[in-house]
Amino acid sequence: MKHFFQQDTVAVGLVAGLGSIVLLALLLTAGLMIAGEPPMAHLSWYAGCFVAPLLIMRYYIKQQKSVVAKTLMTVLFFTFIPFMFILFRTHSITLK
Repeated sequence: MKHFFQQDTVAVGLVAGLGSIVLLALLLTAGLMIAGEPPMAHLSWYAGCFVAPLLIMRYYIKQQKSVVAKTLMTVLFFTFIPFMFILFRTHSITLK
C-alpha cells in the first residue's frame, strides 16, 4: 500500500483526494447521527472535509510529484464547486 502512494500517477491523486473527502464526510455524518443531529442542518460543517486533500496536495507538491498534485487540484476544484452550489441552493450561505 505504501508503494502505491509513492507513485506519480493520476490514480494516486484520485484515490488520495476522493478517498480523504469521502472518508471524512462519512465520519462526520456518523458522528452527527450518533449525536442525534440531522446532517442537513449542519451542511456547512462538511467544508472541513476539504482540509485533508489540501494538506495531502501540499505534501505531494513538496515531494515534487506534479501529476498527483495536479490531479488533487482538479479533484478539489470539481468537488468544491458543486459543494458551494449545494450550499447556495439550500440557503446555508447567502450573498448579501
